[in-house]
Amino acid sequence: MRFTFALAAMVPAFVTLAAARLAAEVPAPVSIARAEQEAGALIADRIDKIRAERAPSAPKLVPTGELTVIARARSGSMAHGAPFSHRDTSGKYPAVDMVQARLGQYGFIGENLFREKRPHGAFDPKAFAKLAVDEWMASEEHRENILSPDFDRSGIAVAVKGDDAYATQVFHGPAKRVARDR
Repeated sequence: MRFTFALAAMVPAFVTLAAARLAAEVPAPVSIARAEQEAGALIADRIDKIRAERAPSAPKLVPTGELTVIARARSGSMAHGAPFSHRDTSGKYPAVDMVQARLGQYGFIGENLFREKRPHGAFDPKAFAKLAVDEWMASEEHRENILSPDFDRSGIAVAVKGDDAYATQVFHGPAKRVARDR
């Protein structure tokens, strides 16, 4: 009888231990939101350092709420099924449309997108931020956006859904003044 009782007592303890381990591997939604914000901040820090090092004459990218809202909308829409593309299903550029609607028709606009398909497991903000920036710097077009002196503002957002994580950086800069002949 003791053996049966001891075994029955051990099963709930084992199940509780397994559930605790699983809970530690799968972050709660609040921690995912925190991890998304951390990844975005880490991406911004890495971009700032690279830009200062490789394009010292370019202005510092100032984070703005408007561009961050746009980046969040872009990452979030892709995480919920929109195409992973600079274009939507109509062939339009949503980031450009959103920037122009919020900030006006003039100026330079750029967008960097990154998607990581991860196997099951916890989202690692540090690893994700490093991978996103490394991939952008390895791509000529994305690197040009990062180093361009035409941009002086930026917004960055990360969205995680299931095994996919998305990063968006939206860039904006003022229109250049054209010298007129007199």
